[in-house]
Amino acid sequence: MTVERKNIGIFGRVNVGKSLLMNTITQQETSIVDNKAGTTADVKQSVMEFHELGPIKLFDTAGIDESGVLGHKKRQKSLSTLKECDLVIVMIDPFDPFGLEVEKEIITQAHARKKHLLFLFNLFAEKITNAEHTQTVIDSLIRELPHRAPYLAIDLANQKSSNKIVNFITENSSLLKKSVDIFPYLTAKDLVLLNIPMDEETPSGRLLRPQALVQEKLIRRFIPTIAYRMDLVKARSINTEVKREEYERFHNMLTLLGTSLTLLVTDSQAIDIVYEWTLDKEGNPLVAITTFSIIMAHLMSGGRLQEFFQGIEALKRLKKGSKILIAEACNHDRIAEDIGTVQIPKKIAQRFGEGTIQIDHAFGREFSTYSLKEYQLIIHCGGCMIDKQKMAARLKDLVNAKVPITNYGLFLAYFHSPKALERSLQPFLKC
Repeated sequence: MTVERKNIGIFGRVNVGKSLLMNTITQQETSIVDNKAGTTADVKQSVMEFHELGPIKLFDTAGIDESGVLGHKKRQKSLSTLKECDLVIVMIDPFDPFGLEVEKEIITQAHARKKHLLFLFNLFAEKITNAEHTQTVIDSLIRELPHRAPYLAIDLANQKSSNKIVNFITENSSLLKKSVDIFPYLTAKDLVLLNIPMDEETPSGRLLRPQALVQEKLIRRFIPTIAYRMDLVKARSINTEVKREEYERFHNMLTLLGTSLTLLVTDSQAIDIVYEWTLDKEGNPLVAITTFSIIMAHLMSGGRLQEFFQGIEALKRLKKGSKILIAEACNHDRIAEDIGTVQIPKKIAQRFGEGTIQIDHAFGREFSTYSLKEYQLIIHCGGCMIDKQKMAARLKDLVNAKVPITNYGLFLAYFHSPKALERSLQPFLKC
């Protein structure tokens, strides 16, 4: 299970001491430190624990004022990292003669994205004449900065600075936001059925992360779960006898669980079967249903499921020549009926006509490199292989580009029927 961490990024000019700060906090040679400008060529990462904040991930970034083509690439990578940070530490050399334009840019971007800010003035001992003068300089610089934030002035070369820095970060951080939970109204008296129809892409020896994550979160709250494997091949068989046998096996499970069953969570690709098979003869729901992908969209976005739902309206407005981007946060070899590369494009072709809609794909962790404004819609996976901060950065980029987004689970439910989508969202209305 991937550990949820708070992201802390270190930003500033070249040679301001960012890598030294990284090493001071981690108390090891995490980053290379040298007097030569531009030593940090890429973003360095380190994971550790702060007793008060819990698991964190530290980012040591390249100076954003380095010149040249390579310097531009470093700058873009550093500013992209800023989007994913909960806390932005802006490092400042109070005796740097080149002004505060770089620092102002970092602070402005961080503030625009509602990041928590801290300033750290690195007191290079050889530049200090006396403490009073140093404080006067720092006070003057703070007045020039576009936004206020807690600050610490410290000599990083001092071996005793580590505890002071950690305490400064801990005492001045508002990182401890309440995490979004799934279905907080569920209790130990409820029972949740997890429908996991394994296919050719299911890895051996483990469940997929959304399945394992949902199960772990519920069990941690003493909510019992039962895992069930539906045979989708049989459920969709044209042989009525084979299909009936699978239907009866499924309903035997529902009967066994009885009125204790509160919620059924299914893989998105089975929503068409689950929706139909959980209605009684009058068309009334036998149990509440949703999908793992919709749950992940809710969790990874910090409860912004409504934004993904609004993307369905954009889906309805697609027309000939429209462009969509199918974004999948993980990267793996795709076989058989892959949802992103096969199932979703097939359904779009069935609805709008073959070749009517231009479909591009984005795989892996990089996303902002795409020209987002070209697209009328983004269809995103559940985001289980990226962290919440990266998902938040993606959503912010899309808001800025005015491009709507929806989710695999919402898409597949809607394409089966609007009522299937409505039922899939019902469990979240109580949240």
